[in-house]
Amino acid sequence: MKDMTLFIWDFDGTLLDTYPNITGYLRMALLDCGYDVSQTEILEKMLETIPFAIRYYSDLYQIPDLKARYDAYYVREATDPVSAFPKVKEVLLRVQKMGAANYIFTNRGVSIYPLLERAGILNEFQEIVTSADPNFVVKPAPDSIFYLMEKYGGTPENTVMIGDRCCDLESGYKAGCRTCHLLTEAVPQYPPCDWRIRNFEEMLKLLESK
Repeated sequence: MKDMTLFIWDFDGTLLDTYPNITGYLRMALLDCGYDVSQTEILEKMLETIPFAIRYYSDLYQIPDLKARYDAYYVREATDPVSAFPKVKEVLLRVQKMGAANYIFTNRGVSIYPLLERAGILNEFQEIVTSADPNFVVKPAPDSIFYLMEKYGGTPENTVMIGDRCCDLESGYKAGCRTCHLLTEAVPQYPPCDWRIRNFEEMLKLLESK
């Protein structure tokens, strides 16, 4: 992994532990309508995308205003507690010390900026591609990876896509680049990858090994 120069990161569930909050907001919106759905089930749908989960439950329970109800809770994300996973900042700094650079490719929008700032890692990224970016195409499409490689002189051989979900890794496969899977209890998926880690202490060791 020391040979990589472009480190492209997923956001939710990879850099920050956001799943408890965002699944909780949709659960509360559903409870308001009389439907008690577990956060585990909601997460299964949100792993596709958040809009997909909202559409799914809106259609299932015939709740036409579910998105508005979710959005009313979602505004809390700007102030609710959320933190980066342990050792994330150390890994980001280590990448830069190697002479490489960090980027983000996320299906989320610009709401991630204040979260990254609160976590103290916003300044560790050279560029962030969100759903609001003109170069964005939703994962697992590889378009945003191609865009970052072209702009910053990356090649498939020296670029790695890091994420916790199959769609993150699939975007990497389609771009022909290397992949690193963060295996978590929240997302028990085992996509094929070049490296698999259970925490960022393990990634630090990969970055330091010969």
